[in-house]
Amino acid sequence: MQKVIRYRFGGYLGNRMFEAMLAHSIAERIPGLAVTGDALPEWGLRPPKLALPVRHVKLGGHRVDIAHLSYLLREGIIDGIESMALGFRMDLLPPRATAERLFPRQPDLGTDFGPDRLVISIRAAEILGPRHASYRPLPIAFYGRLVAETGLAPVFVGQIGDDAYSAALRARFPEATFLPSQGAMADFATLRRARHLCVSISSFAWLAAWLSEAETIHLPVAGMYHPLHRKEIDLLPVADPRYRFHLFRPDPWGGTEAELQAAMTGADSGRAMPREEAVKLAHGMVVTEPAS
Repeated sequence: MQKVIRYRFGGYLGNRMFEAMLAHSIAERIPGLAVTGDALPEWGLRPPKLALPVRHVKLGGHRVDIAHLSYLLREGIIDGIESMALGFRMDLLPPRATAERLFPRQPDLGTDFGPDRLVISIRAAEILGPRHASYRPLPIAFYGRLVAETGLAPVFVGQIGDDAYSAALRARFPEATFLPSQGAMADFATLRRARHLCVSISSFAWLAAWLSEAETIHLPVAGMYHPLHRKEIDLLPVADPRYRFHLFRPDPWGGTEAELQAAMTGADSGRAMPREEAVKLAHGMVVTEPAS
């Protein structure tokens, strides 16, 4: 009997990419395991339609024990896996070559910005309110600190609209370039082509940065990226020399008017983390949090 892993989608494009990528990562580590699942037409992914064996287990969340799955399949205890897992963990990522094959570069999409620009991914829209405790708009003071420290001209890309947060960004950076969303695929290509990049709290932006050829990637250790906020998630690429880490408090986002005002006008800019400190945090060691 053909042993099968079938992935099922939930969420927006970034989450779907992680779900498909996890299934392929598991299949690469378990010989003889075939991948089937939902189509991802944005990337031309249309896996073969294979039946899921009756004897199968279901995966969810972020932690996946691949060694145990391999044992269950090898011993004939199960014949298949059904996965709705996201797998936001560095140890579950496939090799970059696999991810590049699944999500190839699209040179006809996106906008190029030169080495004098800092391309900043903006996640706003629905997360400005009480949508999710792990997703939040980043403090505008953080961007001010990055621009001052890097000397690069800011380019804001993504969910820039008529909301109060977008208006506050425009007021704080009147000389900046603003590129409202050109569609998910064009936005992904723009982020992926940046030379210097700042990631929003978004699986979509995180993947674009990881798959990019950027020289520097600024990653805010906040929201779902903060190990003290989401202990089951590990998206701190501490071994990748491109990354610069910026620590914030692990407070959940409530989406209140006071929190939004603080994000727009407050002084919280986080603090730069030495790489060795980021390594400690990624491995569960306590580091000094920035003041609130």
